Amino acid sequence: MIKCVIFDMDGVLINTEPVHFRIWKQICAEHGIDFAYDCYKKCIGSTASYMHDLILEWYGVSFHNDPSIRPRFVELKEQLFKNEGIPAIEGAADAVRALHAEGLPLAVASCSDQYYIDYTMKQMQIDHCFRLLFSGERVKHPKPAPDVFLETAKQLQIPPEECLVIEDSRNGSLAAKAAGMTCFAFINPDSGNQDLSAADDVFTSFSELPEKVFKLYRTDRP
Repeated sequence: MIKCVIFDMDGVLINTEPVHFRIWKQICAEHGIDFAYDCYKKCIGSTASYMHDLILEWYGVSFHNDPSIRPRFVELKEQLFKNEGIPAIEGAADAVRALHAEGLPLAVASCSDQYYIDYTMKQMQIDHCFRLLFSGERVKHPKPAPDVFLETAKQLQIPPEECLVIEDSRNGSLAAKAAGMTCFAFINPDSGNQDLSAADDVFTSFSELPEKVFKLYRTDRP
């Protein structure tokens, strides 16, 4: 039974993976690192802390205790959003509104920080559609661990097996399945040719999503 839909944000509702790669590449260049996309794509769907782990593993440079990294990331991201706007995924906002209109409880569970989740959903004018906007930075283990989805379900007071997750990454799909949830994966070409085999279904356009969800939701309704 499906009683709610939980959306990832980056790569699902907004196409920020190319933006994040540009930011990390610039930050790394400022520290003498020629940052490779092959390193970045391993972190898609996970947290900044995990990115720090990868940079240490690949390049032997630790950002973990460097207080300048996070403010620099925020500064560069704000500049890009100001200059280029929020890169919304085509049709994503309309799909969210359609599901909300049906009465489905919706949430965002993202590895971005809480400020950007709140800001982005407000800028897309869909913040009112969600019962919960939740940051994975508030849980101990990042995706592919299930923590962010389990905590989201707990706060919604909906059992994990009754939640549907919308993801675009291998890490996110694995996290959703580890949480015992159904997972639909959006094939986003900018998310780095992700292995989405863990997902229960995949789709290439958000115009497809409402009907896919309604088939599960309406079937379960009395």
